[in-house]
Amino acid sequence: MAFSVYGAGCVRTRTFFRSQGEAFASVLDGKQARLFCVLAGFVVSLWLFVPPHEFLHVLGCIATGGIVTRLEISPLYGGALFAGLAPWITSGGEYAGRLSGFRPAGDLSYLATVLAPLLVLCPLGSAVARAAVRRHRALLFGIGLGAALQPIASLTGDDYEAASIPLTRLADLGGVHWALRLRGDDVFKVAREAAAVGSPLAWLLFAAGCVGAALTAAIILRLSGGIAPRGIAPRGITPRGIAQGGGRISKSSEICA
Repeated sequence: MAFSVYGAGCVRTRTFFRSQGEAFASVLDGKQARLFCVLAGFVVSLWLFVPPHEFLHVLGCIATGGIVTRLEISPLYGGALFAGLAPWITSGGEYAGRLSGFRPAGDLSYLATVLAPLLVLCPLGSAVARAAVRRHRALLFGIGLGAALQPIASLTGDDYEAASIPLTRLADLGGVHWALRLRGDDVFKVAREAAAVGSPLAWLLFAAGCVGAALTAAIILRLSGGIAPRGIAPRGITPRGIAQGGGRISKSSEICA
């Protein structure tokens, strides 16, 4: 019974990942120009979603009773424009955007603050990407893909920070009070902090946080439904031959439409 459940889970996982690739191939439709459109949309999304990502951190904090004191947004992403909206918004910083000053109302508030952008943008981007696959809109697909892949882009940032919250709290409750120093949204800075602690336990907690980051990203990606609509590229039918409204994809359709 256990083996059957495990085997069924593996089949579902393989089917899920295969369908994602088939959806991508469907959008490309064998045309190289469509790949450039997807890449263009993806690059646009990297710029477009920075401010919403950071403001969703703010919303997650305030909605759960926390206090925001400083939000940094690079001028490249509209920091100068947003700086006039509130006194705690600053144009600049070493990152594209960062909620660098906030006081959450406990660990659950902290977790909500960290995960809010991923829990909103990933499902939204996945839905946009699925709609783009159905309509064969390469540029829109690239934009949706940028949001859908936020959990992967955040592996060394928000994902690690989210995973570190319960891990370091458990260690703190066990008397390892320095464990709280291993929280943060920059895994490389946290690694330097672990080295400064000089304890094998610090590295063990750090490694557990990294594993937890990967699991966090995988769970959010899976729950968001992926980029493949139901029924995309059935077995035995190539992506070029996917039916749309009962017919085949028109070769005269616009490249990035």
